[in-house]
Amino acid sequence: MDSRPIIVVAADHGLRRSVAFALEVEGYSTESYDTLQKAGASCREALCTILDDDILRSESQAATRLLQYLGARAVLLVDGLSALQAHVDNTILTKPFSGPDLLGVINSLIEAAR
Repeated sequence: MDSRPIIVVAADHGLRRSVAFALEVEGYSTESYDTLQKAGASCREALCTILDDDILRSESQAATRLLQYLGARAVLLVDGLSALQAHVDNTILTKPFSGPDLLGVINSLIEAAR
């Protein structure tokens, strides 16, 4: 398994903790942040970065730049009502989602990167 962490960025503590827990149970290393500013350079070195749509709204310029930089290594968590659109290579995961849904997305990203 890749030793680089998966970064989780979400304003909601419960969501951050739930996503991190689901990944850690499967053996992934995670780092969690409540803002993109705090996540900073960690995103650039990560296996992938999971961004909640609330962060995309509150830090839109920084999020847009990061999503363009990360490309396929970004996963957007959106609700069914979100008007946000993914960039070409970003993956969308619609809330609510299950642990297997999340792991399926992460495993697909890892496979595609090989």
